[in-house]
Amino acid sequence: MASDSQTKSCPLNFDQHSEEHAKHWREIYHIMREECPQAWTESYGGYWVATRYEDIIKIAQSTDSISAHRHIDPETGEESGGITIPLLPGVRGVPSETDSPEWDAARSFLNRRFSPSAVEARKARTKQVVDWLIDKVIERGEIDFVDDLASPIPGIVTMEVFGLPYSDWELYSEPVHRMVYLSQDDPGFAEAADGIAAFRRRVDEEVAIRRAKDREECPDDLLSYLAHGTLNGEPLTHTTIQEMAWQILSGGVDTTTAVSANALVYLGRHPEQRQELIDRPEILPKACEEFVRYFSPIHGAGRNAKHDIEIAGFPFEKGDKVYMAYASANRDPRVFDDPEQVKLDRTPNRHMGWGAGMHRCLGSFLARMMFQAILEGVLARIPDYQIIEDGIKSYPRIGMVNGLIRAPAIFAPGAKSGVLL
Repeated sequence: MASDSQTKSCPLNFDQHSEEHAKHWREIYHIMREECPQAWTESYGGYWVATRYEDIIKIAQSTDSISAHRHIDPETGEESGGITIPLLPGVRGVPSETDSPEWDAARSFLNRRFSPSAVEARKARTKQVVDWLIDKVIERGEIDFVDDLASPIPGIVTMEVFGLPYSDWELYSEPVHRMVYLSQDDPGFAEAADGIAAFRRRVDEEVAIRRAKDREECPDDLLSYLAHGTLNGEPLTHTTIQEMAWQILSGGVDTTTAVSANALVYLGRHPEQRQELIDRPEILPKACEEFVRYFSPIHGAGRNAKHDIEIAGFPFEKGDKVYMAYASANRDPRVFDDPEQVKLDRTPNRHMGWGAGMHRCLGSFLARMMFQAILEGVLARIPDYQIIEDGIKSYPRIGMVNGLIRAPAIFAPGAKSGVLL
């Protein structure tokens, strides 16, 4: 906990999970960047808030002094550290809530399944899923970009990464979707937690099935990789498998949904830029990066001071928490020209939409591929869509992910592609 002298340096009534923040985060971060770059809030027991790009980079790179590790006492169950403020109850995420050397081994182990080449191998299948989902709505001329496309795509792809039936996507990705935007005292949060518990049981069952077979007899999927893989020369423990599985599920299904839905709504509101992407498809990869910067699907993340140290003007004391506001950094005018404007071909674009430092999103290559496939499919097959503005429903709280609950649109009906899964 920071001392009184620290809290007086720049105290604010800040809460990234509040409804006020969800509605006014752009203005709030602008003021904080310019007037209060080393901010302290008493919310959730007290923590620092970093809003400037260069400050967040320095904090994220100070891994000898700043920790992401989440500790769970095996006897009491008491939790501390981690990357969420306040802590999201449940299993920690690995590798995101670890430090070196644990991080190095876990990240290296998982990188093989999320490398550019591994993602490239899934591209054709992902485009097939996009067309299959658009086929479901194209004849009726109406779509909800969240429920009908942006949520199912990462859900289905994530299920197939695990080696589970694609039809199971709603069972496990929808609870994550709800846990992100519901407060922990909402009855729906407990229901969502039950869904996560069911996923953990399913992981246990599938791993047991795979471990009962030789590796060569198992399918080439993530659950087989976890079941038969080794870390530091030893088979993965039950706990490590659960921690890694939770990481992939929680990180894989909602951030891609959030940026895809936000981008589609934006393009519906800016038809001239939508037409530019149709006319110049070669700039779509740059446009996707710009949307990640502009909407910052990972709104921010927490870290914890290992000892007393000053970094980027923050006088951290041992145990202090700091919230790194990625969404603010991505609109820092010290780094980005006209940061409040979407420039479809912005170059360079050193955004931190997938995080910063060594804990940068494990699945960023996969997320990019899915996001681009979604935009390509919509622009090719329903390019004339119109957003139903009074149907738009945003997340009521965006401290973790900045997304939408509903994003309905109408368009001229078309013909099915006939693709089958």
